[in-house]
Formats: sequence, C-alpha cells, structure tokens
Amino acid sequence: MKIKQISDYLLNKYPLKNKEIWDPAGFSIKFNLSQKLTGIVTSIDLTKEVLNKAIQTNSNLIITHHPFKFEKTWKDEQLKAPYKLEILSMLKKHKISVLCLHTNYDYALEGTSFQIIKSLKLDNFAIYQEFGYEAKISFKTTTNDLISLIKNNLKLSEFRTNLSSTKLNKEISKIAFLSGSGYIGQAIELANKGYELIVTSDIKWSDWIVYDQNKINILEIPHLDEEVFAKDIFEQLKNKFNNLNIHFVKLSVPYKNI
Repeated sequence: MKIKQISDYLLNKYPLKNKEIWDPAGFSIKFNLSQKLTGIVTSIDLTKEVLNKAIQTNSNLIITHHPFKFEKTWKDEQLKAPYKLEILSMLKKHKISVLCLHTNYDYALEGTSFQIIKSLKLDNFAIYQEFGYEAKISFKTTTNDLISLIKNNLKLSEFRTNLSSTKLNKEISKIAFLSGSGYIGQAIELANKGYELIVTSDIKWSDWIVYDQNKINILEIPHLDEEVFAKDIFEQLKNKFNNLNIHFVKLSVPYKNI
C-alpha cells in the first residue's frame, strides 16, 4: 500500500475546503506519497515522543490534529517553537511525512466535539446536527457529575469554571461541547439558545469577563480533550485497511494546577 492511499482516503473524508481560512491543515511536510507505506503514528500533536515512536516502529506517516507547521516559513516557525527544528531535521532524515487534519476534521459530522461526547458515552443523548464545531446533548446531570465523567473517561484533571459551589450541584440538561479553543461568539449563541453549560478550553481573561457579565456557565477543560481525534483516526484506519502497522501515541497535559 502507498502512503497516498491513506492520505487520499482521509482528505476525501475530511476535505481541506472545509478548513478555516487561517488553518494550515494538510501536509506540514511531505515526501514521495507514492512510496510504500511502512507504518502510521497518530497523535494530537507532533512532539519528540511522537517522532521517536515513528522511528522505532519504522513508520513513514504521522497523522496529527494540530498542524506541525503554522507559520509560512520554517524560520518563522522556529522563532515561535524552537523545538520543531530538531524534529524537522529528523523527519527529513527518515523521510517521514506529516499530515494534519485540523478544522476540516472538527467541522465533520462526527468531528472532534462529537468524539468527545462519544468518549463520554453520551452520544445517544446527542441533539442531531449536520455539520459544525459543536456537539450538543440533552442529558440530566450536574456539572460535578459531568466533571467526574470527564475525569474517568478522558483522564483529564485540570479544570476551571465560573460556577459557584451551589451551581456545580444543580441539575442541568442542555449541555454544549466546543472542543479545543471554542469561539466565544458560538458559546454566546448556544447560551442564548438555552444551553445551561458550555464545555470548552483555553479561555482568555477577556472572555471570562464576557461569560461572567452575561451569566454564561462555563466548564473549561484541557485542550487535550481533542486527543479523541487521534484515537478515532487510529480506529478508522485500523478497521478500514488490513494489516496496518499503526500506533496511537497518548500525550499528557504539559502543565499542572498548583
């Protein structure tokens, strides 16, 4: 099997026309796609651990959610992320291509937010939608119980919220998930539609002020929630193609609350 068979399958299912204009999804680095596929590694990001796994398993394709190259040039990339230069050198040495499926995957019918509620075993409570970044559920619970579910199923533990202790134990039933750095405009729109809790990540100070002043209930969870992408792609490819040398690399939250 050629590398191209895998990349064509994924890019047909998650076409780049669906990505955001600012998003450099696609190949961050690409070698001859007509070469024989020797192995695949999936992960949320390309780190040294992921690169080492690819080398150890003789894999010549890495599939990540977040683009390895965000800037227009590698020189600009190095200024913001110096560690990438060493990884780039090793990718070139071992001829490892890197394919990134970012907002084009997020936007899909069963994209990142849906995969989160699926991992929480709440997909049976999903409110149907065609395409978009959010996943919505109608499910009676409390925020504290939802936090326990996220801790147990996604193995995450770093949370922030603007809810009081009383509200954390109040029953809610309309919940929306915006995976990763959810757009504040979308969060406001969902709240205006009656969603009692918005679950998202990477909230900046000015957004917290907006949520506070507009009385929008927020549960912030780590951006690592998007690791469900790597698990989903791993399972999809494993089930679609026979005898693949494919590996999933789990990363850890690179910080802790103190």
